[in-house]
Amino acid sequence: MNESKVQKAIDALLQFAEHVGATRVKCMSPAVVRVEEKLADFCREPKCPQFGLAMSCPPYVSGPAGFRKLLETSQYVLIIRLEIESDSLHGVDRPEVMRLLHEICAAVEIEAKRLGFHNAAGFAGGSCKPSFCADQQHCRVLAGQGKCRYPDRARPSMSGYGVNVGELMKAAGWPNKLFPAKGDGQEQQLAWVAGLVLLR
Repeated sequence: MNESKVQKAIDALLQFAEHVGATRVKCMSPAVVRVEEKLADFCREPKCPQFGLAMSCPPYVSGPAGFRKLLETSQYVLIIRLEIESDSLHGVDRPEVMRLLHEICAAVEIEAKRLGFHNAAGFAGGSCKPSFCADQQHCRVLAGQGKCRYPDRARPSMSGYGVNVGELMKAAGWPNKLFPAKGDGQEQQLAWVAGLVLLR
């Protein structure tokens, strides 16, 4: 795509992301994405309860090294943020919140491919297992029973790749405190979750 078409596609993607539910979205250089080994290691120690339960999480993903290679071949990164009431992030609604984030990132990735970024790749926060397959004993892929049950809705977790999400929020110019203080007249404390789509 020439520069004009690329910009039009990016503008369309920004609008699309908001249309499908993103609270905030920004297009930036892949250079702003910080990848750290120690963050990916947290999946293993202290062990995440979802460790090893899905194909999109460690130890089945390429980790920081693989993500750095993806960044090297990316033109842009779309940073996606979903702001929700903090009670939803802590309580029984958490799987649904994370499911929505995955679905937004997946939808933006699919739209990016349609608009010409044919190797676009979406990533979300959190494991797909509790949000999509909590009622299933095993990930279908890991069990050797076929393909993913939700290929167009679930995406790999950024955690397993060591993405520093707090720094990503700062790079986008957004508050990176997970639970900001209540503002004047604000009845509910807000929190956020985030994902990204590499435009390749």
